[in-house]
Amino acid sequence: DNPFVAMNGARPEVWAYGFRNPWRMSFDRVTGELFVGDVGWELWESIHRVEKGGNYGWSAAEGPQPIKPERIGPTPIHPALIELSHTVACSITGGYVYRGQKFPELRGAYVFGDWETRRLWAARFDGDQTKEMPEITRPTVRFAAFGEDNDGELYFLDYDSGTLHTLARNDPGAQ
Repeated sequence: DNPFVAMNGARPEVWAYGFRNPWRMSFDRVTGELFVGDVGWELWESIHRVEKGGNYGWSAAEGPQPIKPERIGPTPIHPALIELSHTVACSITGGYVYRGQKFPELRGAYVFGDWETRRLWAARFDGDQTKEMPEITRPTVRFAAFGEDNDGELYFLDYDSGTLHTLARNDPGAQ
C-alpha cells in the first residue's frame, strides 16, 4: 500500500500522502472508513475519505487549484470529498460520522466544523460525491476538536472558552 516502496530510500511507514495540515481525523465506527479534515493554505479547506496508498494532492494542488503540478507524486491525486473555499470556511476541523440515537435525521452524516467561521455541517455522500451538506447550527463555538461517546453522540471542544459541548434540540417554542 506504500506508493513509494519501489523508490530508493523510501520510508516504509507511508500509508497515504498529500495532506497539508490534517486537523482531526476519525474512523466511522460502522464502515471503518477514515475521514480527515485538512486545513488549507490560501484558498481551500478539504475533507478527505482516506484510502491506503492515496495521494491527496498537497503540494501539487490545494483543493481544485493547481500549485505545482510537477509535484503530483507517484500516484494520481484523489479529489477531496468536500472542498470549501475561503469564502465559506477558513480552518476546517474534522469531525465524525454521526452514529448516535438522539438525532435520527443525522445518522450516517459526517459532522464537521470550521474553527474560524464557527460553522457546523452534516454532509452526506453518494460514493465520492457530496449529496448534501446543510449547516446544522448557527455559528457559536470555535471548533478545536470533536469526540464521540460510547453511544455515538458527538461532543466538541470550544477553543475560546475551553468548554465541552454537545448537540441539543431547540425548544420548539423558543424564538
